[in-house]
Amino acid sequence: MKLDLKYYLRVFMRRSPYFILITALFSSIGFSIAMLLPAEYEARATLLVEAEQIPAALAASTVQVQAAEQLQIIEQRLLTRANLLDMANRLGLYADSDQGSAPTATAIVTDMRNRTTFRATNTVKPSSRRNAPATTLLTITYRGDSPAKVAEVTNEFVTLVLQENVEIRTEQAGDTLEFFEQEVDRLGTELDTQSARLLEYEAQAGLALPQHLEYLRNRLASLNTGIDTRARQIVVLEDQKKRLEDLFRLTGGVAGAGAGGQMTPRQQQLEAARQALSDAELIYSKTNPKLTMLAAKVKQIEDQVAAEAVTASGLADEVEDQKMSQQEAQFRAQLSDLDSQVELLRSEIEELNAEIAGIEALILEAPANGVGLSKLQRDFNNTQGQYNTAVARLSKAATGERIELLAKGQRISVIEQAIRPDRPSSPNRPLIMAGGVGAGMATGLGIILLMELLNKSIRRPVELTNKLGITPIAVLPYIRTDREIFVKRMMVFGAIAFFIIFIPLGMYAIHTLVVPLETILEPFLNRVGYSMI
Repeated sequence: MKLDLKYYLRVFMRRSPYFILITALFSSIGFSIAMLLPAEYEARATLLVEAEQIPAALAASTVQVQAAEQLQIIEQRLLTRANLLDMANRLGLYADSDQGSAPTATAIVTDMRNRTTFRATNTVKPSSRRNAPATTLLTITYRGDSPAKVAEVTNEFVTLVLQENVEIRTEQAGDTLEFFEQEVDRLGTELDTQSARLLEYEAQAGLALPQHLEYLRNRLASLNTGIDTRARQIVVLEDQKKRLEDLFRLTGGVAGAGAGGQMTPRQQQLEAARQALSDAELIYSKTNPKLTMLAAKVKQIEDQVAAEAVTASGLADEVEDQKMSQQEAQFRAQLSDLDSQVELLRSEIEELNAEIAGIEALILEAPANGVGLSKLQRDFNNTQGQYNTAVARLSKAATGERIELLAKGQRISVIEQAIRPDRPSSPNRPLIMAGGVGAGMATGLGIILLMELLNKSIRRPVELTNKLGITPIAVLPYIRTDREIFVKRMMVFGAIAFFIIFIPLGMYAIHTLVVPLETILEPFLNRVGYSMI
């Protein structure tokens, strides 16, 4: 099928009044909107999140918050309802509102949130410093209808960002320090309690503890040695007592005492000879001549002592009774002394045995007490370790707080303050006008195309041939009268004048007298993701 461009051109020309009217309508609306929308200004400020001023290897801050997270926290705090209302009241943003009544608090908060933008961006790290942290930039923008107000509001946001950053970091550092101070106090109190409990347990257990086992065993061995020594002493004393009784029974005296309890020189000589003979018997055999000589000497001295005794018999008879009574008293005294010594040694042995029994009981109790002591000691050591760790962390927390108070940690600095804008940033009036013209032309073409598609009448000779099988001889066009042409033109020009003059005037009246156009258009644009504010 051959495309007849001349026919379609004639159709377009015939339908051109519709195209012109629709284009004029949309163009008029676009021009009106572009001219009536208020000018909007935008102020911008740039801040930089700087890294810590002191190397972390030397002294680290206790506030470990990522820059992006910190900026989000600050943004949420600044965009709270209370903060926005306070800023609007302090700066008088809505005091001269052109609306019939003062906007509500909810409307003010919503409007300010829509006008405010926080945008954090990370700079690309240089290839030569791949391990260096990326730099974070924060851009704050505020849009409004007053150049002075938008710059003032943006700088106010900058001030609040700096204040919030300092408050957040110092507050976190202070909370960390306070927490570890409380933790150190708590662990110190618990450590004192466990220490007192440990000392009390050791005092109750006494020597029945594993660390005293070596001393107890040594003491036990010493006591057993003491018992053995005293037992041998008892044997010696009892043997001495038996010999003393034998001597007294044979001689009627003790230790060879003479008159008055004193030995004569001859008796002393006899005692020395007997001692020498006794010593020699331990060294020499019985057939040794020396033993024979010593025995003879002892015999000779005994005869001499006997002769002296006979000579002194007269005197001996007189004092015999007195002498015998003295010898018996001395014998009884020596026996009593030996018995006292034996009794004392036996009482000491009993005391030592009692002490041994006590030590053995302590040795048996030591393992069980060691288990309880180990548990208390383990709890004490654990608490001591926690306390030492808390003290070390408290020191770091104090250093971290000092770093934040001196602003030596991560901080936000202003790179560029907001300045008063010289020209409005929106609306883009040429774009709105061009959009209105383009929308009108597209709509006009669409309506013409739709009208032709819906028109099923026969208008060309070829359609007669195709539909009825008739070949026409000639085609006569419809000839309009001058009146019809004049009326049609007047209608077209009147409609154009209406669209160009009255529609803008009507929209201006609505904008100024009823409600601003941006208030009407904003909800529809928000639904498709756009905004005029």
